[in-house]
Amino acid sequence: MKRNLLTGTLALLLISAAVTSIGCGDASTDTGTVTQAPDAGNTTETAAVTENIYAHDLGSYDFGGETFTIYARQLMHLNSAMHAEAADGTTLNDALYERNVRLMEQYNFKFEEIFEENDTKQARLAVMAGEDTYDIINTRCVYAFNYAMEGLLRPVSDLPEIDLSKPYWDKELTDAMSIGNIPFFAVGAFNTSGYEYTHLLAFNKELAANNDFDVYGTVKDGSWTFAAMREMMKTVVADINGDGTMDRADRYGLLSAAKQILPCFWIAAGQESMKMDANDYPTYSLLSDEQFQTVFVEIFDLVYDSNVWHQYTDEENVHPEEVNMFIGGQGLFIDMPVFYLETLRAMDTDFGLIPYPKYDEAQTEYFSRIEGCEQTCIPVTNVKDLEMTGVILEAMASDSAQHLVPAFYETLLKSKFARDNDSEEMLEIVFGNRVFDWGDTVYCPELRDGQFSPMMKKNNRDIASVAAKQEKTMTKKIADAIAAFEELNQ
Repeated sequence: MKRNLLTGTLALLLISAAVTSIGCGDASTDTGTVTQAPDAGNTTETAAVTENIYAHDLGSYDFGGETFTIYARQLMHLNSAMHAEAADGTTLNDALYERNVRLMEQYNFKFEEIFEENDTKQARLAVMAGEDTYDIINTRCVYAFNYAMEGLLRPVSDLPEIDLSKPYWDKELTDAMSIGNIPFFAVGAFNTSGYEYTHLLAFNKELAANNDFDVYGTVKDGSWTFAAMREMMKTVVADINGDGTMDRADRYGLLSAAKQILPCFWIAAGQESMKMDANDYPTYSLLSDEQFQTVFVEIFDLVYDSNVWHQYTDEENVHPEEVNMFIGGQGLFIDMPVFYLETLRAMDTDFGLIPYPKYDEAQTEYFSRIEGCEQTCIPVTNVKDLEMTGVILEAMASDSAQHLVPAFYETLLKSKFARDNDSEEMLEIVFGNRVFDWGDTVYCPELRDGQFSPMMKKNNRDIASVAAKQEKTMTKKIADAIAAFEELNQ
């Protein structure tokens, strides 16, 4: 499985750094350090050795006031910006602003960030026209894949001074997004969208307590499974108005958009809708993957049986109606991308945050789904500024691991999102083992939205039949992509 935006160890270190900064009241004091105990055999050593694991190895550079130009999508629901014009008193914005001030002073350059609402087609057109306008483009993973396939991008690994082995670069996601073993994209610590697009479950603590559910304890002792969740959800289902029909006036075990259910649960069960072959190219594996098919059908059993899921089939990722039902006590669990936790601020009843359940207790780890994330792309037209691009991205990733990521965690842990002392441990679990699935991201239009979402809406569990109908189209689409990349690599 190609997984993990951030290794569990690094996630723990960053969360610990965030908690330390909260106690100090200043996120900028975090150093991202590891303290090593003295060698017991060396009696002359009396002090611990402190090493900054997020320090970079860059030398001195002066870019003469050059402008570093970023083209990005402007999205209201996540922090897509890489630059802040001024401090405004908010933790995350000010950490971003202060980071960039440090970088601009150290390397003598200026930031320019250009946004396009929810797209980057203007940047694509500029690169196609051969215009050396942008140093980097930040865009949705499916767009990034298509740009790379069209020959519009150079691999991030081609940049001078980039060291993707450093802990402030997310190796697991870099590997997961590689194409033909070439890392066209790399997610650094400066990219918080990988956190914000991660899915988790919020649960109503009052409903849980009223039914004697020890939700946190179940997660901690490893018994948080499909079966455990099923029993909890069945217990709380109620026809509140007594009209004999389950509708939006009643109470459910799960509130979630139809298109989110299947990928969240199959990833939680350690499955992927697409596999990578020996040459690191995607394959359409649904017809031959018996375990995936078994889990797929079990998810339908889990949510459709006993009316535990409010069958809302709107296309929105998280619908306001579902959120209002959860706030009103009409759901035990609700699916939440991290960026959408903001909508629960007004909830009076306490809620908790947990990972999705394991398939069974034989599964040793919890897995969390990343619904894609923004990718940092290097346009092929960036020729004269490659060294500057590499230096700035490397320094930005290093500095962000020390300051921006702790500020992000501080925002979560200090806000109304996290209302108890267990939240830190739960976030460690959620963020520690995140999974990128090509059928849910790059091939989302064809598979997640085109194939799986309609099946969930219609309670169609015949995965073998639907997969067979899609095989010819998907096989050709993948073959065309492979051919394009192989031609680029010649």
